[in-house]
Parts: sequence; structure tokens; C-alpha cells
Amino acid sequence: MKKLLLTFSFIIAAFAAFAQYGNDEKTITFGLVGGSNLAFLQVNSVHRQEVYTDATTPFSLGLNADFKFNDYFSIRPAIFYSGRGGTMNAVYSDFKGNNTSVYDEYKLHYLEVPLDFIGHLPVGEGANIFLGGGPYFAWGLNGTNRQTLYLDDPIMHKITFGKNGDFKQTDVGATTVLGFQGAKGWTMSGNLDFGFTNILQNNNTAFDATQLKTITFYISFGQSF
Repeated sequence: MKKLLLTFSFIIAAFAAFAQYGNDEKTITFGLVGGSNLAFLQVNSVHRQEVYTDATTPFSLGLNADFKFNDYFSIRPAIFYSGRGGTMNAVYSDFKGNNTSVYDEYKLHYLEVPLDFIGHLPVGEGANIFLGGGPYFAWGLNGTNRQTLYLDDPIMHKITFGKNGDFKQTDVGATTVLGFQGAKGWTMSGNLDFGFTNILQNNNTAFDATQLKTITFYISFGQSF
């Protein structure tokens, strides 16, 4: 996680130094952003047709820095506490032909650093519509799995990250953003993250998953300063 924080600090310092040179249109603003997420897990399984997925609704909260080169383009690194995860319901047939179900609800928490390249469309004095995208890097912090086997009572498991854990420590992917910024600096936006990493390290689930990838949609509100 130290490498992640150092990377974010380096990005901020590099762009801040660069912004000291060039035309007077360059500006730097900082923002506080938070909101609600819809988090899914993309599952690959030997019996994929019998595994059904749905969303969980965690939250995100973080800071960003917007390096605006002119009225139409900016680069925006950020650092977030981000909720991910999803639910999975697997249905199997036992040797008697009876259906048996396994329900898992994963709530995963990451420290995420996205780097967005953003185009702006001015729509009034100080206001704009913005659209962009870029890569993200996320570091697993903690998580839980609420598992229900057939009709048994749910059991809560603590999720571990790393080489000997349930999930890999890092998740890398792409992010997109579409939003509106008002003249006084408030923002409203939607983000969509696509994870490229198979985060499954050791299969401790109750079904035969071979791959799990994250897909997360954010609805965020913020204020820039």
C-alpha cells in the first residue's frame, strides 16, 4: 500500500510542477467526492449457466486533483476508499436429483487510485459537461463473505488478501466517467470501472468458480476547491 500512496503523491507532484509552466489557462483544483456504488462480480465457472450474480451497494469516498490545461482538457488523478463485491447464487443437483443452492455475498474494500484523462464541454460561465477515462490501480484492504448453504443459517467469513489469502492483493482495470460541474465547483458524475484482474487467489467459495473480476458503477457527488 505504501507503493500506491507514493505513486499517487508522485503523480500529484509531477503535474503540479508541470502546471507551473506554460500558459495562464492552466489551473489546479482539489475535490472531495463520495457516493453510492453498484458492485458486481463477473464469474467464470465450470457450471457458469447455474451461477447467478447480482449487485451489492457499498459506498466510495475520496479526494481528487484536477489539472486543467485549458477549457477543454484536464488530467484528474484521485485516491478513493472504494467498495466492491457482489452476490452469487449457485444451484446444483445432488445425486438424488434435488437442487442445492449456495448463496454468497461479498463486500470488498479497496484503496483505489484512478487516473482520468478528461474532455470538457463548457455550457455556461464556469460550468461544463465532462467525459473521460483512464486506468486504475486498487489495493485490497479487507472484506467479508456472507455465505448461506441451502437452508442453513448464514455464516460470515472474513476475507483475506495476498498470496495465501482468498483474493489477490491488487486489482487493475479501466475506468470511465461522465458528469457535470457547476459554476461554484460542485459536481455530479457516474463512473464505471472494469476490472482486468482475476482477483480469485484461492477458491474458498462453496462452488467451482475459476475466475472473478470486478465491475463497479459509481454515482458520486463532490465539491471542488
